[in-house]
Amino acid sequence: MSQSLLVYDDRPAWLRAAVEALTRCSGDLKPVAWHSSEIQAFLDAQFDARPFALVLIEGDLVHVGSATVERVLRSRGVSPSLTRALSRAYPTVSGPFGRVFHGREPAELHGTFPLDEAARVHVDPVRRGRTIPVESESESESGSGSGSGSGSASVSDETP
Repeated sequence: MSQSLLVYDDRPAWLRAAVEALTRCSGDLKPVAWHSSEIQAFLDAQFDARPFALVLIEGDLVHVGSATVERVLRSRGVSPSLTRALSRAYPTVSGPFGRVFHGREPAELHGTFPLDEAARVHVDPVRRGRTIPVESESESESGSGSGSGSGSASVSDETP
């Protein structure tokens, strides 16, 4: 299965720290900033809009809002009763929480949706990391850029 992406507003430092703690030991869950250009393009393709929402892209499914809370907590071994309580509370508390900590309310969008093929093209590269071209020193000096020393390097979007 491909890497799951947790899309969140990474502007508040305390929220970045919380998400980092949640995903640090997880090889299967990668945090991604809601504001990133790839995610904005994904949202446009998936929803024909850019809903400000907590999103989990997991395999061929897109969980939004309370469905994201439920999936993430369940996958991390949180008790079923606490998971249900928190996912039920999310729609009620997310509005005031969003206004105070994000300066805006999250979209009233909750549930699980199939990943649209037009949206997949924007998230698959994020799941894999990015690949950038690399030139050898001799190529950059000669200006050719097409010798046998060309290659690529994979870089991760994760913050050190």
